[in-house]
Amino acid sequence: MYLDIFTTNLRRLMIERDLNKAELSRRSGVSFAYICDLVKGEGNPSIKTMEAIAKALNIEMPRLLERHEGETWIGKPLKIPEGYERVSAILPKFDAYLVKKKAAETQKKIKAAQRFL
Repeated sequence: MYLDIFTTNLRRLMIERDLNKAELSRRSGVSFAYICDLVKGEGNPSIKTMEAIAKALNIEMPRLLERHEGETWIGKPLKIPEGYERVSAILPKFDAYLVKKKAAETQKKIKAAQRFL
């Protein structure tokens, strides 16, 4: 189960950071072939490998294993434009509702803007 979460987060983070497999391999020191396996969900990364990938993605390693219940992205993950940031938080239910509502509005706005590029 953690491999599915890892693979999903890895793909999403690569898209958000506009990072291809070759660049991730170069930054992390993990072989290109193994990065390809991980992206396809066929690898079984060690903690050391996950730490190298997290460092290359400029995140804390546990974020690679976070489950995102009720993912708020509409459709495929988008590259995050300048001035925006993806966050993960534990909030009271009403606050979470407001944040999810704002996230959906923002994602629609970003998608609409990207159609014109």
